[in-house]
Amino acid sequence: MPDNIRIIASDFDGTILKDGAQHVDEEYFPLIRELKSMGISFIAASGRQYANLRRLLEPVAEDISYICENGALIAQGGTILYQNDIERNLALSLIRDMQDVPDSEVVVSGADASYMVPVDPLFPVMLREKVKNQVAVLKDFGDMKLPMIKISIYWPKGIPGDKEKWFHEKYDRFLNVVDGGNGWLDFTNKGVDKGSALRLLAAKEQFFLDEVLAFGDSENDMAMLKEAGLSYAMNTAKEHVKKCADRECSMVSRVLEDLIAGRL
Repeated sequence: MPDNIRIIASDFDGTILKDGAQHVDEEYFPLIRELKSMGISFIAASGRQYANLRRLLEPVAEDISYICENGALIAQGGTILYQNDIERNLALSLIRDMQDVPDSEVVVSGADASYMVPVDPLFPVMLREKVKNQVAVLKDFGDMKLPMIKISIYWPKGIPGDKEKWFHEKYDRFLNVVDGGNGWLDFTNKGVDKGSALRLLAAKEQFFLDEVLAFGDSENDMAMLKEAGLSYAMNTAKEHVKKCADRECSMVSRVLEDLIAGRL
């Protein structure tokens, strides 16, 4: 085992959750507990909401830390430590542009829930029943009074290249724009990503970034993979994501088993 690894930070969708899975394989919970007994902490680092991650990781929910909403919210166990809010007028302008895009859905993340004005009435049902998100349906996004920490546009058939280019050209000056995987294009404040969140958590929990072992598969993982002392991209990741990591793997659990056994 590398002597300096004290932190595991892992993405979920496409990384721990393979092939669209919505449940964490039971093998991970004893691994996380064993790592904790060795003095190695676990951070769930995802574009998902806090409530969703706590549900996914319920057996160890109080024992780990969370980087949620691509770094816009950070928590330890049941305590929210930090959130980063998008300026309201900028948020509403972005939402209006998103709503003009056909064949897509807009989701606005608050600290407590995913807010939407659905085009397809079955879309919130899918998020609530399949993904298990906390969901709130609005008549108008202007009715949302809580701070907006992440805004996403979703295409069921994948992100169209021309639309992704257009949003980058208009909003890169103001917001962090990343492909979240599986048809999601995510927007957070400039400088807000999993890498910056990892730095904030390192200061709070008093560990060094070179003590972090990180896993990811999408653009929203790239900053975290670069920050970590040792990083793995999934073998299914795009090439530009793989270039941000030190190594590749097919299963996070196998790497964790090797770490515990001293084979890494």
